Formats: sequence, C-alpha cells, structure tokens
Amino acid sequence: MHSGDIVASTVDYVLVTEKVALSVARLEGAGAPEKAYTLATEVFREELDKLDVGGQVAILREERLDEKGEVRRLKTRPGILSVGDELGSGEAAIDLAVEPVEGLHLLARGQQGAISAVAASSQGTMLRTPDMYMSKLIVGPRARGCIDIDAPVTENISAIAEAHGRKPSEITVAVLDRERHEGLIEEIRGTGARIQLRPEGDLTPAIAVGLHGSELHAIIGIGGAPEGVLAAAVIKCLGGEIQAKMWPTQRSQVEKLKEYGLQDPEKKLALDDLVRGDEVIFVATGITPGETLQGVRYFRGGARTHTVVVSTGPRMVRFIDTIHALEPNVGIQGFQL
Repeated sequence: MHSGDIVASTVDYVLVTEKVALSVARLEGAGAPEKAYTLATEVFREELDKLDVGGQVAILREERLDEKGEVRRLKTRPGILSVGDELGSGEAAIDLAVEPVEGLHLLARGQQGAISAVAASSQGTMLRTPDMYMSKLIVGPRARGCIDIDAPVTENISAIAEAHGRKPSEITVAVLDRERHEGLIEEIRGTGARIQLRPEGDLTPAIAVGLHGSELHAIIGIGGAPEGVLAAAVIKCLGGEIQAKMWPTQRSQVEKLKEYGLQDPEKKLALDDLVRGDEVIFVATGITPGETLQGVRYFRGGARTHTVVVSTGPRMVRFIDTIHALEPNVGIQGFQL
C-alpha cells in the first residue's frame, strides 16, 4: 500500500471529525454523556462509510468511567460502531483508530478539552488491544531516545530536562488525575518538575507534547490502551517517542492479549509496536475549547470548527479553520468571522 492511498483522503477524514464535532458540540454542558457518545458513534459510522477506502475499526474504546467512577459500556444499542467493523467503499485496506469523543465528561459538564479524533494506517499495522489500561511515557522529538519506562521517574525527568536544555523545575508533565497516580505524583513533585493534573484524555496533551515550543514536555501514567494507540499515531507523525506497557487488571485481559498476539503482557512496547510502518494520519477536531484546538463556535445559521491534521507522508502539521453554513442562504447573507 502506498502512502497516497491514505493521504489522498486527508480531507475526507477532516470532514468526518468536523461533522462529529458539529453534531455533539450542541450537547456541551447537557450532562448527557451516553447521548453524546451514541450520537458521535452514529455520525462517525455514517461519515466513515463514505470514505473511498476499505477500513476496519481496529481501535475503539467502548467503555468509560461514569460519574461514580464505575466502568460502564457506553454503546447503548447494537449497530452503532464496534471494533472489527468494516467501513468505507474503496479498495485500499487500512486500520482505523476511532475516538468519537475524548473528554466525554468534559463535554457533558461544559468543560474545556473535548475533541473528536481518528487515526489511519496501513492494514494490520495497529496493535490490537482489549479495552483495558496501559502505562505510558510520552515525549516529544527533543527527548526521543532519552527515556526508559522501566527506569525510575526521577531518572526520566532528569533525562527529559537535559534533552530540553533545562532544569527539572523548568519542565511540565501531564498526569491523569486519578487515585492510582498518588505515588507517581509525589515522585514527580520530588524532582521539582511542574505537573498538569488532567481530568481526562491522552490525545490533547500528546499533540501538545509533540509540537516544538509547547510548554508541556511529557505525559506519564496509566490510562486507556485504545487512547495509547491513538497517541502513538500522533507521536509517530510528530517525531516524538512513546513507551508503554499493558496494565491488565483481570486474567481475562491477559488471555485476550494473547489472542491478539501479545504473549508477554509485561513487554515494553515501543512506538513501532503500537503503530508499525511509516504511513500514518491523525486528525482531530475541537469540540469544546482547548489548549491546541478551539471548540465549535456557533453563530446564527452556522458554525466554525478548528481541526489539526498530522501525517508521516508527507510529514506535516496542518491546522484547518472552517466556517460551515448550517442553514440555507447563510453564505448569501455573509459569513461571520
């Protein structure tokens, strides 16, 4: 498969995430995460089916923590979108990693940082993984080759700081705000590094970490495995590095990993273990305002979206600012900037 088979459809992927964002952003602050998830997956399926490729959903997180911290399966009825679904109408065979809404509860609460994202690579290149936890260490291009997920946190912080030509107190690390990270947070604080405690998500900080000039330098901790593969797609395009380890909490997850071909659940996973090959695209559209992407902004009869596209071939970062006419004659009346 040639990179053009994927890259030629870049605009199509943008249209997918834009359409999802436009659909679910109206639920900002509505307190209805399941409604938002259902709507997002419905729109994703409808729009992905229009792609001129033959894609299979390789990665999709179908469970989320509810308001009480309990894991719930959010797919409310069959036929919306599932791992293994075949989508698209073309011949080029690709793997799709889909995140209908990252920051689902952020959207439901009307908070910043919710996005819709999709990644694409050649068929068979994305690591298949159950919907489970993964320990991750993610850095940008400057610190590539300097990290080791098996090393103590203090050593990694020192190495990352040195790679940036800074002191540990001059770098910032993103960590999910979870009880399981209490010890990790104390270790990072002991190095003097600054910490951003994130309520949800790996993708928004992964984009920031990979961009030169960002004041976020690393992501450390345990989060969702599906998001880990999506973050790997981002980092592959931006030239950074991710190391990861699966974090099973049930024996059934270990058995499932073996079914997927990962015989050693404690194996240190490098970037090429998560997303192999050199043909990758990642696209994300902001739903609510965030640090890298603006959220959907509505005006009378229309809306404006903000999308980022990163790819390996050609290697690029493209921000797309789009004004949409959602009602007849809006364009004739004049678009709002």
